[in-house]
Amino acid sequence: MSTVSQYNGQSSQSNPNKRIWMTYGGYVYDVTEFIVNHPGGSEKIMMGAGGAIEPYWYLYRQHFASSLPMNLLSKMVIGKLHPSDQEHIDEQMENVAEQTPDPYENEPERNTHLIVHGDTPMNAEVPQEMITMSYLTPNDMFYIRHHHPVPYLSEGALEEFRLEVDL
Repeated sequence: MSTVSQYNGQSSQSNPNKRIWMTYGGYVYDVTEFIVNHPGGSEKIMMGAGGAIEPYWYLYRQHFASSLPMNLLSKMVIGKLHPSDQEHIDEQMENVAEQTPDPYENEPERNTHLIVHGDTPMNAEVPQEMITMSYLTPNDMFYIRHHHPVPYLSEGALEEFRLEVDL
């Protein structure tokens, strides 16, 4: 990346070629060709179109579980975000971290035998030697893969909760 354009917050939100841009960590990315391949679906990635994705990755922390997201983004860099714009984003994220509860702070305790691949959000599996011990897997040992924090429900909300399945 020898020659890079510099963009400000205004220019990263709109562009003449109608490409899909977003920013992260001080860089501007053209993600247009990646939209249809996003594992979470095009509607999820489009939530960050034209702006910073830091607020989304604060909730969707699976992006930090491996180097894959950054490796993919590195091929989509089209420029650098103006430093003052990135400072503004960083300040906003600091405020979010300080003033709002961590969305993962009420996660339930998990069985200590699970093989944990990621804990925010939880991604865990039963050890091979334990899954073959019985035809039934105990509830606390069942495979877990979340994309969000487990919702915290009060006792009243638990009593009122109803699930409707439409076949």
